[in-house]
Amino acid sequence: MAESPQVTAADIARIARVSRTTVSNWRRRHEDFPQPVGGSGNRALFDRAGVEEWLARSDRMPERAPHERVWELMRVVDDGNADLGEAVAAVHELLFCLSRGDPPVAGAAEERLGAYPGGPGLVSAVRGAARTPERARELSGHLHAAYLGSLGGKAHITPEPLARLMADLADVRGAEVFDPACGTGTLLRTASRDGAVGLYGQEAGEVMARLAQALVGLVPSGALGRIAAGDSLTADAFSDRLFDAVLCNPPFNQRDWGADRLAYDERWAYGVPPRSESELAWVQHCLAHTRPGGRVVVLMPPAAASRPPGRRIRRELLRRGALSAVIGLPAGAAAPLHVGLHLWVLRQPAADAAPARVFFVDAGSGQEGEERLPLDWEALRDGVGGAWRAFLDASEKAADVPGFCGAVPVVELLDDAVDLTPQRHLPVTAPEVSGQEAHRWAGKARRRLLRALEDTSTSAPGQGWAAREAGEWRITTVADLARSGALVLHRAPASGTGPSTEDDTGTGPRVLTLSDVLGGDSPSGRLAAEPEHGEQTREPVEIRLGDVVVPSALARRGPSRSRVVSDTDAGAVLGANLHLLRPDPAHIDPWFLAGFLEDEDNLRRAGLGSTIVRVDLRRLGVPLLPLEEQRRYGAAFRELHEFHVHLDRAREAAGELGERLTSGLRAGLLAPPPLAATRATEEVTASP
Repeated sequence: MAESPQVTAADIARIARVSRTTVSNWRRRHEDFPQPVGGSGNRALFDRAGVEEWLARSDRMPERAPHERVWELMRVVDDGNADLGEAVAAVHELLFCLSRGDPPVAGAAEERLGAYPGGPGLVSAVRGAARTPERARELSGHLHAAYLGSLGGKAHITPEPLARLMADLADVRGAEVFDPACGTGTLLRTASRDGAVGLYGQEAGEVMARLAQALVGLVPSGALGRIAAGDSLTADAFSDRLFDAVLCNPPFNQRDWGADRLAYDERWAYGVPPRSESELAWVQHCLAHTRPGGRVVVLMPPAAASRPPGRRIRRELLRRGALSAVIGLPAGAAAPLHVGLHLWVLRQPAADAAPARVFFVDAGSGQEGEERLPLDWEALRDGVGGAWRAFLDASEKAADVPGFCGAVPVVELLDDAVDLTPQRHLPVTAPEVSGQEAHRWAGKARRRLLRALEDTSTSAPGQGWAAREAGEWRITTVADLARSGALVLHRAPASGTGPSTEDDTGTGPRVLTLSDVLGGDSPSGRLAAEPEHGEQTREPVEIRLGDVVVPSALARRGPSRSRVVSDTDAGAVLGANLHLLRPDPAHIDPWFLAGFLEDEDNLRRAGLGSTIVRVDLRRLGVPLLPLEEQRRYGAAFRELHEFHVHLDRAREAAGELGERLTSGLRAGLLAPPPLAATRATEEVTASP
């Protein structure tokens, strides 16, 4: 193999930190640019040493940290003769040897790397960047992070904060720890930092196993062990070994995990796992490698707690005292990020173990599918760890925390479903009010509903309306009205070009926001006192009494969204994504204008979209009527608007009353009337 590696134009762009286009320009404009040594056209290959010499000579070589230089050289190794994973594993083996001061083994690692394209240069760069054990470990961390980043979502990695929580739950101090699906060894390295004295693992891929062995050895605690290659379930490399603690993040939803070949395996002490329950096979594999009294912590998908095929094994784990806790994690704690995973904490029961209680924690209820903030791992670890320690230390039972944690007797879990989902077994929040208070609040809600219904009935529109002979309106457009001076149109500022702050953190004038208009609320935003540096904003538009505000996008079918500015709105600033029309009261009635702006034909003619319409406000049509006639129609539209407001209030009051009565009944704070009184009320209501 050639000692000087060859690079493509894309590699040159990455080395120089420029675009591919820049590299193409260099080739055309500079006669001294290195000529290709292979390939052709867009796939031309160049001698790396010559390219780097040209970049340095022309002052185009960027300053790079040592680990960046090593990573670039490793990327060149990936040329089809040796993949990137092989190079990463080999470099980490060399780093392990250098950190331990083992020249013979280091020589073997250097010889392995030297066989790769550009290998001698890579060895030299690694030695230069790893002159001390501390620098070797630092370089290892950078290269490992870069390698995981290159794998994208394909890497099966346990996040380090989750690994710390799992090590805490297993109490790995002074323990020999085993991970049967160790990946690059995150769980084992964390256990080593937490005081484990022996580290053992197995990983299906040989290259990944070599990388894990080197990474585990680089941990400064000095706890050594062995990482074996091969599938743990079908080729168990530690079949004759037991450990003090087992940590595991197994692959989920495996179909070909060896169910047919392992049907009579002696590890299935709690039942033969169905083909669809590979996770329960991993749980039993972990228990089979644990000494009596040793603890197991396994990351599990939430479905494993309730799937019908696994209930027989879950029942046996409970009956024989193997399951200690099920902890629900927030969504985003580990891949797959869109669901909240579970941690199962188990203990290998002693011969005389008796079933007792199982501890349930729900640290992430209701977060699936929602927009999530970054997890506060310290708070999560403190909360879960504190609850777990309280459970272990309690003589009778842990102090239950409604909605968060609670201990449940095993006998209460042995029903037909054997559902171990934490939310199903947490204590219910105790009522914080008395029955008298609940009755008083329900009475207030009922009176509010009756008043709202009365207002709705008295405001029902249509009284005194008359039939009108059908006929076509004479229509003009908003654009024509604006040109004639009958109104002034202010188009909505786009998001980011209007008020720079539209929440309640600003200190400037009030802002009428899009959400205020859609929700029928008063102006809730605040304009920033000063715009952000460099931000270009339009002059704010102050809204006045009688203005008509319309969203820049409307639903074809739905409640009225046009808004005639009232006394409470006047003086606020127009927010983003809102149009404003300012009619001349001598020519146009504002309620008349607002009522016709949302006509179905209007939206069809002036908008784009099938359900949500982006409105070209200038094309909206308005009937041409005398001002007095406009006011008649405007009064009718206002009457309809007020009727809808009363309906919304009645709907809100009805929802509050229903919620208070329902929660009062369920909490035992309210009692329904006797049946005799109920029947008497029904008879009075039904009588003519």
